[in-house]
Amino acid sequence: MQEFSSGRFPVFIETSEPNIGDPLISGVHGIAQRLSFFAGNGLGALLGRLNKSLFQSRASFLASRHEVEIMYVGRTSEFLMMTSERMVIPTGRYTLGQLLCSLYQRGGRWVDELDGSHLVCTVNGREAMLFDAIEPGAEVRLSSTKSIFQA
Repeated sequence: MQEFSSGRFPVFIETSEPNIGDPLISGVHGIAQRLSFFAGNGLGALLGRLNKSLFQSRASFLASRHEVEIMYVGRTSEFLMMTSERMVIPTGRYTLGQLLCSLYQRGGRWVDELDGSHLVCTVNGREAMLFDAIEPGAEVRLSSTKSIFQA
């Protein structure tokens, strides 16, 4: 039996027995182990780099893009035929009133449904007024005090 080995390749064993496939199987097994090691380390490093972007919170993702998420709930969702959307907001102080004004500019059913007399607005789960500032990454919920069945 003879062994061949170098720093880069696995040990190949050559036997004098009639079973010729054994040295080949041993060599292939060593190569597979080595490739598994390199692929595992490379994949681990890649996932470590992607960890920030893949697992960051939704709010920080939206804030990095200078966006807010607008959620339409109940009657508002039904009448506007939307459940949610994202909107880019300008830098500087931006208020809920400015956001609603940009939605009013869409006209038609938007003006009717976003009437201030029955509109309820929350920002990040807290009730908000027209002059309250909205930060990038905020979740704005718009709903109505009217029932879906009211005209």
